[in-house]
Amino acid sequence: MDSDLYCSQAEELTPLAALGTFHVVDGPSIFLLPKHTRSKEFGAQVIQDFLLEEEIYSWDGPYNTKQSPIATHSGQSLGRVFITNKRLVFWADEQFKPHVGLFYKDIQGWKSRWMPMSSRGVIMVVNNKQYIWAAAKTAVRHAEKRINVSQH
Repeated sequence: MDSDLYCSQAEELTPLAALGTFHVVDGPSIFLLPKHTRSKEFGAQVIQDFLLEEEIYSWDGPYNTKQSPIATHSGQSLGRVFITNKRLVFWADEQFKPHVGLFYKDIQGWKSRWMPMSSRGVIMVVNNKQYIWAAAKTAVRHAEKRINVSQH
């Protein structure tokens, strides 16, 4: 089943009308995230200062990409993606706070595919542009549940 292709919309990533795009995450600069977090309770605590009203933490996991604005520098950018009930929040390893967020309603297309090391590759369309990134399998699955709900 992991090798199946997942898509929240049509089988092809056909861009729809332009919606919103990535946004800056409000909140204080606090610290660099450790490479490995101790528990999900730790993730829930560190993201708390950056959540919106009625936003609830669901899961988090490591991610990597070369594409801006998810990437924060040229070459491979690593960090953690936090999954909430409203959006994806990306926190790069070299940043003292989450650097970019994306509301599920602004995702026009989404596909994920199994990759080695318990991760999933993601291709998503935002504002008619494709973004490719990879993240921990469980984090992507939590996001897909939210995306499916927001797309219908």
